[in-house]
Amino acid sequence: MSRRNLWRAPSVHGGILADPPLEEVGGLLESNRRCLGGGAEVSILGRPLAEVQRGARAAALAAARAYLQAAGDAIPNRAGADRLLVTGHQPELFHPGVWIKNFVLHALARRHGLTPLFLIADHDTLKSPSLLVPSRNDGAASVRLRRLAFDRGEGEVPWEERGINDPATFATFGERAEALLAAWGVKPLLLAFWTEVRRHTNPRIGERFAGARRCWERAWGCHNWELPISRLAETEPFAWFVCHLITELTRFRQVHNAAIRDYRQRHRVRSRRHPVPELTVEEDWEEAPLWAWQPGASRRGRLFVRRRGPDWELRADAEACPTVRATDPAAWLELVQRGLRIRPRALATTLFARVFLAELFIHGIGGAKYDELTDALIERFYGLGPPIYLVVSATLHLPLPPWPATAAESRRLAALVRDLYYNPQRHLDRTNLPPDVARLVAEKNAWIAQAPTEAAARRQRFHALRAITEALRPAVAERIREARRRLRQCEEELRANAILWRRDFAFCLYPEDTLREFYRPLMAGFEEDGKPAEIP
Repeated sequence: MSRRNLWRAPSVHGGILADPPLEEVGGLLESNRRCLGGGAEVSILGRPLAEVQRGARAAALAAARAYLQAAGDAIPNRAGADRLLVTGHQPELFHPGVWIKNFVLHALARRHGLTPLFLIADHDTLKSPSLLVPSRNDGAASVRLRRLAFDRGEGEVPWEERGINDPATFATFGERAEALLAAWGVKPLLLAFWTEVRRHTNPRIGERFAGARRCWERAWGCHNWELPISRLAETEPFAWFVCHLITELTRFRQVHNAAIRDYRQRHRVRSRRHPVPELTVEEDWEEAPLWAWQPGASRRGRLFVRRRGPDWELRADAEACPTVRATDPAAWLELVQRGLRIRPRALATTLFARVFLAELFIHGIGGAKYDELTDALIERFYGLGPPIYLVVSATLHLPLPPWPATAAESRRLAALVRDLYYNPQRHLDRTNLPPDVARLVAEKNAWIAQAPTEAAARRQRFHALRAITEALRPAVAERIREARRRLRQCEEELRANAILWRRDFAFCLYPEDTLREFYRPLMAGFEEDGKPAEIP
């Protein structure tokens, strides 16, 4: 069975997906070290792969230390020196099934003597400055999802560029969302969390979210190293990675596009944008697996390059960028230091993380499915056996009281409505039938007992049965109305429960006790100094 066939979000509250199982991680680490160590002959612009890997890990940890210090956060222990266990996500307010990766990251790193590194994908975009919150009408099974704004503004701006546009909307979000949940009798983490978000002074929304999240992680015994992709992209080893891709871009593009076509054929995908678009060629411009934009831009552009003698011209979609010597990582770093944003796209992000940083990478379900492509790139572009990645997710429902309706009851009521309508004679009290109704019942049973073979006789039987059924229907009209009412109520309750049992509500909408009791068992035996830290 393909691994991806196992990647289903758990259907039950508190269910956890881990593939391979967490107890097999020790063996995975040994296997991955062999895969990554098999690249002795692989060179990155003349440097051995192993040398670039060592430099990338050291540079990532140095950048993470500087980042955490600048944010005013404590520096975690380095149990595994530069042996890294890595995961990552956008700095959004994700659901508890995503957040579990951070706790698994910490626990496994402690257990196996590695350093846990969480990559903040701040080069991705903020899709909508809002959260979905369940809202109800008192006394009715009427639930709807409200999209509650924490800021204003349209357009998908990269998190690393996204500030607060409407301070008033941002300031009052906690109280507004908590008021909606108060109707359910639930006290979410949100108000305390939002107070911590507002306490942070960083102008970027994503940085405020990440800083507040780390406070609660530390309080529950989870203390990981963290590094935004924007800062990782400013390190020298990342520049070596980019320069190597650019100098080998034609080959990389061919490998990349062939892997995508194989994926689409294997999984019968017709969309030309799924799982990612192919890299294109426009005249003599080749598309790289990178984003590029100037500081303050409202959108990212696809990076295109073309060779001009020893240099390469760059453009972000249609916007011209400076030229650069592709084989000179120092020149790329100078471009970055002058403000040009060069960031990896999705596949390039995990390609760098899995080949150059991690001994083991932890994915969620969505990232794991497209990383089949990264496996192909690792094998075909670098000539390495792709290291196995771990897939972790979970389902946690908001503690909201469900309605009693069940799918089985809905099916029973639907069948009852249909049978009352088409077979009213089955639902009459035979002991006290009016004579005219009793006569109609007898006539219908007589017609039912017939089994004519001729077409004309079958038509006669059909029309007779329909006429008798219509004549009998008024005798059960009240029961039909009541059954339909109960069916509508049951279906409404099922729709309400489907909203209540969604697994993708932001973690800060849950009560703190619900979250802590779910995550702390993962931390058992791993608290620093034997006790959890306190939230400031």
